[in-house]
Amino acid sequence: MRHRASALVKMIPLLAASGLVLAACGSNGDPNPMAQQAADPVTPPAAAAAAPAGTATLASATSAAARKAPATKTTKSTSTRAPVIAPAPRSAAAAVHAKAPKSSAKVDTAGKGENAGTASDPRNKSASTGIDGRPTASGSYDNKDQRLGTDLTQVKGAESAAQKAQDRAVYNQKNGATDVGITKDTIRIGSVNMHGMALGNVLVTPQVHGDLAALQAINDRGGVLGRRLQLIDCDDGPGEVSRAKACIKKLVGQDQVFALLTGVDWATASIHDDLKEYHLPYVGAWAYSQTEWQDPFMFPTHMSMIHEAMANAHWVVNTIKPKTYGLICLTSPEMQLACNNVAKIMDASGSKLVKRADVSISEPSMSAYVLAFRAANPEHIIHYVINPATMAKFMVEAAQQGYYPPKGISGNHLAAEVLGSIFGQWPVGRYWTNTTYKLWGPEFMATMDKYARSNRGTNHHIVQAGYTAANIFATAAKAVGPNLTRDKLMAELGNGTVWQSDASMDQRFSYVPSERTGNNWNPDYGQGREFMYEYTSTNTVANPDGTPNGFTPDPNQFVIYTSK
Repeated sequence: MRHRASALVKMIPLLAASGLVLAACGSNGDPNPMAQQAADPVTPPAAAAAAPAGTATLASATSAAARKAPATKTTKSTSTRAPVIAPAPRSAAAAVHAKAPKSSAKVDTAGKGENAGTASDPRNKSASTGIDGRPTASGSYDNKDQRLGTDLTQVKGAESAAQKAQDRAVYNQKNGATDVGITKDTIRIGSVNMHGMALGNVLVTPQVHGDLAALQAINDRGGVLGRRLQLIDCDDGPGEVSRAKACIKKLVGQDQVFALLTGVDWATASIHDDLKEYHLPYVGAWAYSQTEWQDPFMFPTHMSMIHEAMANAHWVVNTIKPKTYGLICLTSPEMQLACNNVAKIMDASGSKLVKRADVSISEPSMSAYVLAFRAANPEHIIHYVINPATMAKFMVEAAQQGYYPPKGISGNHLAAEVLGSIFGQWPVGRYWTNTTYKLWGPEFMATMDKYARSNRGTNHHIVQAGYTAANIFATAAKAVGPNLTRDKLMAELGNGTVWQSDASMDQRFSYVPSERTGNNWNPDYGQGREFMYEYTSTNTVANPDGTPNGFTPDPNQFVIYTSK
């Protein structure tokens, strides 16, 4: 049995790779697999459909079984009955996964940074030095420090003894049911994910399993003051705004969730009015849009795309120093803003834009764009398309044409264990991706290996964001005390506490006004600071100890900033 389990684990990246390569080559036959995010919210919540089309259960393994067998599988049902939430077992989180009803609506200055060094052609860079896994003062890669974010976070605003006694009295009076979605034993949390997106099986499914794993680990440590966490997931198809709104209406009205947790969904910029209407906190938003940082009901655990673009551009100016550059930009409003900010920084450095390709989220082929870049001949290409399938197609077709810009390609949102399987050898040593967290972290990977074994080889940086969000939620909820309410939770999250990830992932967030709006964000927090990795091997599946394979901290500038 152990040999069979091992074989299955080894097959997961290969199966994932097959799906990704097929999608990259456009073989799924779907000319429009994903819907684009609308610039503004549409369809008020009252007009959104409420009843789910079907249900599926994500069964949770006990902690003992999780050590021996792969974790949860998703099974779909054609039943039209309302989903039933399974009681949370004593050693596991429970979840329900339900589809939202379909809708006919369519959705459419640079300076040297930390560790910056002299740049030359990136193909001729020497091997990384001083980045061997040991802690360093300069912020280079450290996977030895195993302190947890829950231990590192110094929570502010502790209640007085009188306030604690009053909260306990309220808790007793209400028999633990202090707000919607809360009993004395359980806290219900919802998530909205676009399981119908291209590559959803290797991007979205691991996200849900990763969120579950994080909650199971918290439950096995005693939950939140004895309350166990449940996750109820809702599928909005390809990320349509109308279906996302229907999911939220269902999660609030039918499933009675207390809050939302990290999901992968194009519609996150269009649900602000819904969160306000339902007074619903969203912990761990993935910050596809800058507006997610500005929303007082959202508490992102990921840098916004615009800030990532700024940090990436400064890194290119500091280290690559191209005389000419190209841009590949998604046509969504947020990615257009991201690319505009890249251009502003690059142009100010004296680099000349020679080709900008604005691409849709469902490009059947990138071959014509490869030809256009060959003709324009930029020294370096920067991409901000967020959709991994788009760049997978570009890399496959660039290899077929024997083309690659002389100083490489860089961009965000491709820190994923499956990357080597789809990119192959062609970009090795010539591609970089920036990401919010250091990769991957021993406690993060241990949690995934124990509670989400099916994620082996498919974890990615948004799974890290969900793991961090779950732990921030639990820490804040514990600090509130037994009289937990939405208002108290949001006040605790926004009281100036610096919420930390595990030390090995090396990120922190604060939700004070200066982090949410304006230009005065802290350069040491998640809106001002990220990490740049070079793609150095086709084997990008993490090591058992949580160290990365195939992703090497850039030796010229590993820690990158939005401002320099």
